Amino acid sequence: MSLKSTFKGFLGETVINVAMWLKLDKDIYYRLNNVTLPLANDGSTQIDHVIISIYGIFFIETKSGFK
Repeated sequence: MSLKSTFKGFLGETVINVAMWLKLDKDIYYRLNNVTLPLANDGSTQIDHVIISIYGIFFIETKSGFK
């Protein structure tokens, strides 16, 4: 992975983290970042953001569109 794509990924995830921190009520929404889950074939998968609330569980995969 190139330095440019690494930086773009970091920037995209940072924007989402800041937006969640500013916009979501901390008493209603519980936020998790960079969650790694095991798979049945002894591998694993990574989820960028998980939001848990009384309204449901939301999974967010960050894709940066920065050029």
